[in-house]
Amino acid sequence: MFFSTVFISTITLTLGVSAIPASPINSRYVQLRLYGEPGCSALNLGELGVYGDKVNSCQTFGSDTVRSVSFEANYVEGCTLAVYNDVTCHLNRHDVDVKTCLAGDKSYGSYIVECPLA
Repeated sequence: MFFSTVFISTITLTLGVSAIPASPINSRYVQLRLYGEPGCSALNLGELGVYGDKVNSCQTFGSDTVRSVSFEANYVEGCTLAVYNDVTCHLNRHDVDVKTCLAGDKSYGSYIVECPLA
């Protein structure tokens, strides 16, 4: 009797664990492209994929001088992008729409991708 109870409990637990959906941490939420010059055409610094573990918190662009940002793709409905001139997501918020380029007179230091479900 004890063996069958343990066996059934183990099977139930195994089935329950396998039904849990995969973590969105490794899912790409948005895709950006960074440029070292204004206009989103010169000095392409490369693609920046933002994954689930980086949404809803301030992120820096790193050591590169970013002068323009292209919001190339939004893979999760409801996600938005804001870019800032400083590295702490406080100075001069610039909301960027999908398929547009943000280019100004100053460089950009940080960004936040905000998603309702993350």
